[in-house]
Amino acid sequence: MAIRNRHRTGSEFGLSAMTDIIFMLLIFFILTSTVSPEPILKIVLPKGVETDRLPEKPIKIFLDAEGHYAINDRKDITLESLPSALQEELKRNPIAPVSIHADKTVVYEKVMELVSIANRAGVRVVLALDKDIMK
Repeated sequence: MAIRNRHRTGSEFGLSAMTDIIFMLLIFFILTSTVSPEPILKIVLPKGVETDRLPEKPIKIFLDAEGHYAINDRKDITLESLPSALQEELKRNPIAPVSIHADKTVVYEKVMELVSIANRAGVRVVLALDKDIMK
């Protein structure tokens, strides 16, 4: 008499537990996506320029790798005389922005000194990098 195994293991896979997990994840993602309706990054877009007025030519402050300062075409400026020279340029063109052109090897603190001098004068500041400084 042959002994037969009455307990056979099936090769079927029950999907009911998997569908429960998928629906729970779907509900979780739907609920968490509606919690923060505001955008995470607030982007401030630039405003348009009036068409009847051309943009002002910026006052350019230069700082080269050797530590020499210049404003527009004047190259005989020291750090101590820079605020007064900037005020003279602002008397000629009071609403012009200030563009700071520094060599990329200049120490960051030197550039920030120029930014703070321009901020104390009450003007808009733009930082720029040029390959050829003070040409």
